[in-house]
Amino acid sequence: MLTLSNKISLSRIFFIPPLVFCITQVQHHNHYRYACLFIMMVIGLSDIMDGYFARKRNEITNLGRYLDPVADKLVLIISCIILSSDRIWPEPRLPAWISAVIVCRDLFLIFGTVALLLITGRMECQPTTLGKAATGLQIIAIVSVIMGDHIPLPVLITIWWTTVIITFISGLLYMYRGVKQL
Repeated sequence: MLTLSNKISLSRIFFIPPLVFCITQVQHHNHYRYACLFIMMVIGLSDIMDGYFARKRNEITNLGRYLDPVADKLVLIISCIILSSDRIWPEPRLPAWISAVIVCRDLFLIFGTVALLLITGRMECQPTTLGKAATGLQIIAIVSVIMGDHIPLPVLITIWWTTVIITFISGLLYMYRGVKQL
């Protein structure tokens, strides 16, 4: 049975196609930037709400433990790839190397978690404060690119470098924690 928080997490996945559509339309009609920002805001609020309702209603489930981070990873990975494409997204673009760091870390976490499950038969995958900070910074980096010229380039560069550093360090921390479980 799907709890309210699981339904909210699932709704985030359903917001991905409209987000992708709006992102691909920005190069033709700049007003789609605002639709992208609105959808990202809805996705962000749903991420906060699903955790709140799960705790408040005492409905923390195994499905929710997996569905929530999978929804987050899908939104982030898809957004990073599209927003770094010079064929789809106008300037400013998320530099491809930053997208590579974010996507590789997230794929590494997914495959590492599955590998731990297969090797040990259990999966201890609690998010860390640094991991949550990395995800928050990734969202800020994506939103800042969507905002376009409203963010000065030096600010964008600062956001990007901070995001990369925290993402990389959190990836190392997760790797360390995973190796300790073997």
